[in-house]
Amino acid sequence: MSITSETMQKLELVTKINLSDAEREKTQEYFELHTKQFDMLDGIDTEGVEPLITPSTLVNVMREDIAVKTSSAEILTENAPERHNGYFVVPRILD
Repeated sequence: MSITSETMQKLELVTKINLSDAEREKTQEYFELHTKQFDMLDGIDTEGVEPLITPSTLVNVMREDIAVKTSSAEILTENAPERHNGYFVVPRILD
């Protein structure tokens, strides 16, 4: 696949960027390099190779979602050095 100047103009239009002639030429060379690498990958014979969905064989282990009784705000704040209306009171750090 070749990246033409028309393709570059379409990319500039779609991405809403304006490139100078030098930037356009450099970017076009960059895209050409990468498309050549993809073309090389297309040429690799993968016949008989099983597709790899994930590189890891680990499976998520999750616990059952069971509702449990939670503690009240009073119990959670009872050991706080200072509290007010069920909230922790902390020193002010911003003015």
